[in-house]
Amino acid sequence: MVSHTNGNSVFNRYTNVGRADNFSDIKKMLRLVWHHWIFFAITIPLFLGAVHLYHRYTLPVYKGSVTMLFKSNSEKMLNDVNLMEGFGLSAEVRNIENQTFIIRSQKTIKEVISRLDFGVSYFADGRFKDTELYHSAPFEIEIEEKHPQILNVPVSIKILSSGNYLVSVSAEDGILHRFDLSEDVASVESFNFEKEVAPGEWIEHSNFSFRILPRKDIVQSSVSDFYIVFHSLQQLTAQYRSRLSINTYSEGSSIVFISVTGHNPQKIIRFLNVLSEVIVENNLKRKNDMASRSLEFIRQQLKNVEDTLNETQKQLMDFRKRNRFMIPSEFAARLADNFLEKEKELKMLELKYDYFQQLKAKFSRGSIDEDYLLPAFSGDNGGIITQLVGRYMDARSELESLNHLSGAENPYYLQLKEKLNVIGRTLISSIEKQIETVKIQQNEVRKEINNLSARMNRLPELEKEYLELERAFKLNDAVYTFLLQKNSETQIAKASNVPDNEVLDQATITGIVSPNKRGNYGKAFLLSLIIPAIIIGLKEALNVKIRDRDELNAIAGDVPFLGSIVRSNADSENVITQNPYSLMAESFRSLRTTIKFIAPEEKIKVILLTSTNTGEGKTFCALNLAYAFAISGRKTALVGFDMRKPRLSEIFDKQQSIGISNYLIRQNKFEEIVYSSDSDNLWVIPTGVIPPNPAELISGARINKLFEHLRNKFEVVIVDTPPIGLVTDARLLMQYSDCCLFIVRAGVTHKEHFSLTIGDLQKDKIPHLGLVLNDVDPAEKRYGYYNTGYYGNPSES
Repeated sequence: MVSHTNGNSVFNRYTNVGRADNFSDIKKMLRLVWHHWIFFAITIPLFLGAVHLYHRYTLPVYKGSVTMLFKSNSEKMLNDVNLMEGFGLSAEVRNIENQTFIIRSQKTIKEVISRLDFGVSYFADGRFKDTELYHSAPFEIEIEEKHPQILNVPVSIKILSSGNYLVSVSAEDGILHRFDLSEDVASVESFNFEKEVAPGEWIEHSNFSFRILPRKDIVQSSVSDFYIVFHSLQQLTAQYRSRLSINTYSEGSSIVFISVTGHNPQKIIRFLNVLSEVIVENNLKRKNDMASRSLEFIRQQLKNVEDTLNETQKQLMDFRKRNRFMIPSEFAARLADNFLEKEKELKMLELKYDYFQQLKAKFSRGSIDEDYLLPAFSGDNGGIITQLVGRYMDARSELESLNHLSGAENPYYLQLKEKLNVIGRTLISSIEKQIETVKIQQNEVRKEINNLSARMNRLPELEKEYLELERAFKLNDAVYTFLLQKNSETQIAKASNVPDNEVLDQATITGIVSPNKRGNYGKAFLLSLIIPAIIIGLKEALNVKIRDRDELNAIAGDVPFLGSIVRSNADSENVITQNPYSLMAESFRSLRTTIKFIAPEEKIKVILLTSTNTGEGKTFCALNLAYAFAISGRKTALVGFDMRKPRLSEIFDKQQSIGISNYLIRQNKFEEIVYSSDSDNLWVIPTGVIPPNPAELISGARINKLFEHLRNKFEVVIVDTPPIGLVTDARLLMQYSDCCLFIVRAGVTHKEHFSLTIGDLQKDKIPHLGLVLNDVDPAEKRYGYYNTGYYGNPSES
C-alpha cells in the first residue's frame, strides 16, 4: 500500500497554500466570474427590476424643513435697553435644548394641529398605489362636529357620471369621536354602508354625519374613485410629534432646523409654516403677558397710593387754612426731611419683606410663575435668587417636556426631578435668609425713626403737627411719582417687545426620505453582485476536486507541469490516428515534445503513467501518447501493467491473449507476448491472464529481464500502471522507469487524495516526476488558435 507518512503536513500545505491561492489570484477570480456570468446575468436585472417596481408602487416620504434663529439672552431687547430697571422683568433663561423640548411638547403641536384642516384626509384611489390629496380633491367634506365620527376607517367616494356620489363604508371595528368635545365617545363593531347622495346632501349614520361639497375651482380629472379618513386631534398630534426632528446648525449655534416627514408635500409645508408662526407668537405672548402682569401690579399699587395721597393732601391744606401756618422753622424742616427719608427707606423695606414672603409662599405651594417679578427694591437684581429662579425654571421646563416625550420611566427623568428638588430647597433657604436680613434692616431703621420722632416731639405742637402732615404727603407723593414712572417705562417696554425667535428660511421640501432611490439601486446592484459571488465562493470553498493548472500547481509545489490534454467529444479512444488534426491530438503531440525536456541530458526511454484513482484517464493518455511517439517514427511499445483492470486488453481486443502475467510466471517467452498494432511503429504487450497476486509478480526476478528486453527492442516504452493512490504496483515499477507521468483529471481528481499521494512521491524523491492535466475544457485554456488553420486539415488550409 502507498505510505501516508507526513500526510497531515502535506494536507496542511494544501489547505494553507492551495486554497489561499484560489482567491489571491485576481486573474483566476475574473475567470471564475466570467465562467459563472449567467448568475450575474440573472441577479442584476432581477434585483434592479424589483427595486424599480418597489419605487413605482411605494408612496414616497418627503421631508420638509424650516430654519429659525433662537436669540440668546444677551440678544433680548428688554435686557439690552434695561427699561425695566427698578420694576424690571427677570431674564428668561432658556437654552436651545429647552426650546427644543418646548417645540416638541404636546401643547405646542396640539395648538398647531388645531389651526390646520388636517382632520379629514383625502386620497385618490389608484390601481397600484393611493395618492394623498391636499386642497386638490374635486370636493371637500363638511362634518357635523356634534355628531360622532368614525376614525381611521376609509370612507369610499365614487363620482358618478350623473354628478352624484356613491358613498360606501366597510369596517370591522372602529372608534367614534366627537370633534366638538375633542374626545372619543364609543367603539363600534363591524358594519357596512352604501348610499348614492347628491352634492351637498347630508349623509346620516349612527357612526358618521357629513356632506360632500363639490369644488368649482378644481378641474375634474379622469380619476373618479376617492376615499377619506377622519383623524382626531390627539392622533394627529402624536403622529406629527413622532415625525418631527430638530437639529442645530452646529454645537452652540442658535440656528435651528425644524423638519418633519410625510407623504404630502403641501401638508408638510403648511404644518411647518404654522408651527413657526406658533413658536414666534407664543414667545411674544409670553413676553407681553410678563409686561401685562407687571403693569397690573404697578396700577394696583398706584390706586392704593393715590387714595392715600389725596387724603394727606386734603389734610395738609385744611391745616394751613385753619391755622394759617405757612413755613416751619429751618430746624424743624431739616428734621422733617430726615424723618421723611427714613420713612421712605422703611416703606421700601416693607415692600421688600412682603415680596419675599409672597415669593416663599409661591414656591412652597409650587405655583411659581415662569415670568415672576423681581422688583428693584428686592435688592437681588442679577443676584443669587434670580439665578436660582432661572435654574429652577429651566429644570422644571425640561422635566415637563421630558415627561411628555418619554414618560416618568426614563432614568434621566428621575435624576432631573431630584435636581429640581435640590434647587428648590436651596432657593427657599436663600429667600429665608433674605427675609431675616430685611427684618434686621427694618429694626435698624425703626430705631432711627423713633429717635427722630422723639426729637420732633420737643417741637411746638402746631409746628410738629404740620411737619407730620407734610411728611405724610411728601412720602405718598414720592411713591406715587415712582410708580407713575415705572408704569410709563413698562408700557414702553411692552410696546417695544419683539419675538426672540425669527424665521430665517421659509418651509421648503428638502427631498425624498423614502424610498431612497439612489441608495436602493446601489444596494440592489451590490446585492446582485454579492449573492452570486457568495454562491461562487461557496462553490469554490466546497470544491474538493482539481479543476485547472493553477490549483494543480498550488498543491504539487515544485513538481513540474508537463502539459494539458484538452477534452474531446470523439468516440474513439485513439484520437491520434482517428482525429489527427484535433486539439486533443495536438495536446498529445505537445506532451511528447515536452517530455524530452524533463531530462535533457538523459535519454528518456521508459515512461510510466499512473494516477491517484481510477477513472482519471491514465490508460487513455498512455494509449494516445504511445501513438504520438509511434507516428513520429520511433519504435514504441505500449505495456499494460494494470493487472487489476486491464483496459488495454479490451481496447486492443486481447482479453484472452497471453501477456505480461504469463511471462512473469514463465509460461511464455518475451517474443510471444508482444503484438503488433494498426500502426507500423507501435507494439502492444497486454496484461495477460489476471493474476491473484500482481504485486508479488511485479516484485519477482523476471521483472528485471522484462524491462531489459523492452529497452533493447524499443526506442520508447509506455507503461500503463494501476492508480498509485490505491495499490503499490506503480510504486514498485517506478524503479524501472526513466520518467513518471502523474495523470490528474480536471474535475475528477480529489485535492486531498492527490496532495497526500504527490507528497509521498516527493518525499521519496522519485526522479523525473511530471504532472499532466487531463480533460481540460479548451474554452478555459485558450486553445482557440488551433482552429485558425495552422494545425488544421491541409486540404482545408
